[in-house]
Amino acid sequence: MVNNRFGDAYKEKLSAKDIKRLSLRDPKYWLKDAAIDWLVMFSAMALFIAIPNPITFVISILIIGNRQHALGLLGHDGTHYTLSYNRQVNDFLTNFFAWWPIGLTMAGYRNLHNMHHKYVGTPNDPEVIYKQLQAEQWHLPQKPKGVFKLAVKDLIGFGAKDYFTILLYAKPPENKSYIPLVLGHLGFLTLSVWAGYWELPAVWYTSMLTAFPMYFRLRLWLEHQGTDFVHRLKLNKIEGALFAPHLAWYHWEHHKYPTVPYCRLPEVRSMLPLEPVITLRELITSFKESDFIHSGVVFSEEKNMQSDETHVTEPAIKIAA
Repeated sequence: MVNNRFGDAYKEKLSAKDIKRLSLRDPKYWLKDAAIDWLVMFSAMALFIAIPNPITFVISILIIGNRQHALGLLGHDGTHYTLSYNRQVNDFLTNFFAWWPIGLTMAGYRNLHNMHHKYVGTPNDPEVIYKQLQAEQWHLPQKPKGVFKLAVKDLIGFGAKDYFTILLYAKPPENKSYIPLVLGHLGFLTLSVWAGYWELPAVWYTSMLTAFPMYFRLRLWLEHQGTDFVHRLKLNKIEGALFAPHLAWYHWEHHKYPTVPYCRLPEVRSMLPLEPVITLRELITSFKESDFIHSGVVFSEEKNMQSDETHVTEPAIKIAA
């Protein structure tokens, strides 16, 4: 395994003073990144409107799906109340600019994500349960060719199943949370058709059902796959933009200190130097050379489970429909 949750390096900690300083809330950085994401998506839409053909359609979908995934990561940060000390302001900004446009709600995602942080790497971790349900596609060892094949299937429509699975997992506690989301999408559809720009909903919703789940799948490989905690990863700018926007590759630091906004996670890393950092190439190599590990396997605190295809841990809870 690349990481061991119980190694000596994990004993490294920030002081309470540093945590408080790094956890200060200021939405300016988040809003700037959200504005850039939306500008990129509007530009991709404008490209298809100006030159409507199959090539620009595919290009637009790839770009929009990538930034929809980026919005999801901004929404993830807002889930931890990192934008504002006013929780209503925090949740409105996150819903309006990130969650509602991609069909999700803060209430639903927060409920799911809190479970992930609380039970990470255990049978109650929603990600562990999800990977068990998806079976062979998350088995290790895995070559890049196998991951690429699944990505192509996502782009031709098979990713829609994963998208709806995400919606099911992130169902809010109260149905009224859907009201502004539904009204927003109905308004978008109505205005687009009324103005004669059918291309807008065409590329937006196609992206949500194809490219968005593809990028989501690829990022999951970078975080917890094949480890009992989180990979401490380093990506270059191109890799980050494609697979883990908005510094999402600092996922190890995020799990250590989830109150710290993503823009300050590089500083957290610089203050905790003992745990080794791996590159994307090294991570891919570890996947290729891994012993057999079943999808959604749960690791023992004492030692890794034996590489036995019949050894599958059942989840202690089920995701409610």
